[in-house]
Parts: sequence; C-alpha cells; structure tokens
Amino acid sequence: MVLLLIFGCSKSEGGKGIFGGKGSSAKSDGSQVVAKVGDDVIYARQIDQFLGQLPPQVSARYGALEIRKEIAEGFVSMKMLAWEARRRGVDKREDIQLKIATLTDQILAREIEEELKKSITVSESEIKKYYDENQDRYAPHPRVHARKIVLASEADAKSVLAKLGKGADFTQAAKQSSRDASAAKGGDMGWISRGSMDPALEKTAFGLKEGQISPVIKTSDGYTILMAEKVIPGRERPYDQVKKSIERVVMREKLKKAVDELKGEIKGKAKVEINERYFSQFKEEARPVMPGMGPGPDDAGRPAAPGIGPGGKPAK
Repeated sequence: MVLLLIFGCSKSEGGKGIFGGKGSSAKSDGSQVVAKVGDDVIYARQIDQFLGQLPPQVSARYGALEIRKEIAEGFVSMKMLAWEARRRGVDKREDIQLKIATLTDQILAREIEEELKKSITVSESEIKKYYDENQDRYAPHPRVHARKIVLASEADAKSVLAKLGKGADFTQAAKQSSRDASAAKGGDMGWISRGSMDPALEKTAFGLKEGQISPVIKTSDGYTILMAEKVIPGRERPYDQVKKSIERVVMREKLKKAVDELKGEIKGKAKVEINERYFSQFKEEARPVMPGMGPGPDDAGRPAAPGIGPGGKPAK
C-alpha cells in the first residue's frame, strides 16, 4: 500500500541543482528539493502529498519533523532500489512493464472515482430516510439463551412443571424427563433468534424474563416447557450514533451509481470487447467466497475501487 501511494505521488522532475534554484527557498511552496537519487529528485510537495494520504491515527504518532524525515527516508530508499533496478534493466522486462501499466491504470481509475466523489453530496434528509427505511439494521434483534423439556403427554408435562415450581433444577429435570435430543445437555437450546423455531415456542421464549419458566406449550413435538437462561433485548441505535456511518453508505451507493453511469458513457465512446473464447477454455468450479474478497469499504469509509476490473481498468 505504501509503495502504491508513493508511486501515485511521485514523478521525476529534473533541471535544477539539488539545493539550487527555487529549491533553495525556505517557503513551503512544494518546490523545495528534499533529496536526490541520481537524476531523480524528491520534492517537498511529494512529502506533503504522501503525508496527506496517511490515516490520522498514523500521522498523530509522530512530530512534524520526525514524520517528514521518515517519509523522505522511505522515498530515498525506494528510489535507490528503483535506480539499481533500472541500471540492471529490470524496468525493460515484459512482466515489469505489465505491472507498471497495471499500477498506472489503477491510479488513474482511482483518480476518476475521486473526481466523481467530489461532485456527490449526501443531504440530511437522505441520511434520515435511509435510517427510517432500514430500521432492522440499527435495532439489533433480541436473543434468548433457552433450555427446554419436551414430554409426550400434557399430564407428564404438568407434573414436571409442578416440580420446577417447587424449586427442582431445570437442567436435571431435562436430563431425567425430556424426550428431546437436547436432554443430554440439560435441554440446552443455545442462543436462539426470531424466526429460528416453532412460532408457538418463539412467542413464549421471547416473552420470558431472565430465569423465568414458561407454562406448558403444545407443539408438534409434544408438550414443551421453556426456561430463559439469558436474555439480550434488542436496542435501537439512536440516529445521531449511526448518522456518520449511514452517510458513508449512501455516499458509496451514489458513487457506485455514478461509476456505473460513467462506464455506460465510456462504452459509447471507446471500443470495449471481451474475448469469450478465452474463458471457454477454463472449467467452471464452485468455490467458496473467501472473507475480504471483492469490493468493500476501506478503513476510511471509501469504496474499494468499485467497478474496477483486472488491470485496474473499469470493468464492463
């Protein structure tokens, strides 16, 4: 990531002595020369631009002098190795030329996205509308850690319920009397959410308080008694608490739409072709999607290059 950022920031600019000309000025106009490796010059504006792209939590760890020295040393180190690579002709290799072209396309594509993003605004009313229309996302669903005892007859169930009412241990009663597969675990059902069980049981389970035992419930499996061991109620997250995150979501949606529209315009101007015969030589295989693959928001809330396909080019 660091190399990519530096690659996007830097370019060679010659014609001046390392401490001569405009570079000798003490003014922070960006043209001051910071270092030189061979004929390749590192300017103050490159340091400033790279510094501006660092996350605040990173730059906050350093003082103004220290962080600029760190960045300058990074540039110098990179350019020294790049200088040696050119001396050896590495930059002339076909595979390296392909990598350089790919990085260039990625940077240009990202810049177009950033330009589109600057023209997009998200209003307060849009944020509020999204919040109102997506309440299920901001009100975590309640969960209950429950235990159950299932019996064949209502008489047996009422008998067990009476014993529980006199202080009998629910876990032991489940192990001794329940005909359910969970009996060996003391009737433990684990954590349950709405929509995951028999409607009659669900209605009762989510109406219980912590430690409370239900009356006998008739179900298709028999006669059931529930106990709520632990209850986590759903709590709505206030609007002000999620406003910023919703703004980023709406921005991503708008940016994706803008990118898609731009790609539609590009198709009308540029000749876009896909060689389907290339893909036909590969066999389709079902593979699981690995976490982290595919476009997604980065830590700054920006989309991870939406619509960017192989080679950093806008996908069809």
